[in-house]
Amino acid sequence: MSEVLRSFDEPILDNSGEYHARVVGRLADDGMWEGWLEFVPQAGRNALISPVESRQPEREHLEYWASGLSVVYAEGALLRARRPRKRRSPKVETPASEAPGPRTVPVSPRFAGTPPILDPFEVGSHSLDILAQELGALGRARLVNTIVTYEMNPGGKDLRQLSDAQLITLIVDAVEAELDRTN
Repeated sequence: MSEVLRSFDEPILDNSGEYHARVVGRLADDGMWEGWLEFVPQAGRNALISPVESRQPEREHLEYWASGLSVVYAEGALLRARRPRKRRSPKVETPASEAPGPRTVPVSPRFAGTPPILDPFEVGSHSLDILAQELGALGRARLVNTIVTYEMNPGGKDLRQLSDAQLITLIVDAVEAELDRTN
């Protein structure tokens, strides 16, 4: 059931006359609160009703929205009520796929051939946890550069398919394996 949330003190004017404006709200079927404006003409004609102007999760939020509306906003809502926009329904098509294509993340050539900013074996020899933390502060291109420079991808994984966290794990695992092998 709809209810009046706010009435404007001053009339709202347009080319066809003066209107008493009020904000009306209701609880929609989906549990959200929706609000719109009604414009009752001073001359006794039929009221004009705007489309839904706001949807809020709680009644109090809708009341707050209504309390902040200006006369200028109400004039715009009157125009929308007078000339509602018609929306075309999009043509529903059958998808051509069941899943998205592979995510590709371009490897930046910016660091190609430049030495990494940290030596993962040096940092990892002190603490693998600190190595992981420091790697977490690096950008994707620097992580890839570290893997390529130190040849940490002997299996030839597609690095573009790995998340940053997976790149860090690849580096830490390679350092750990090398430290285990040399100790």
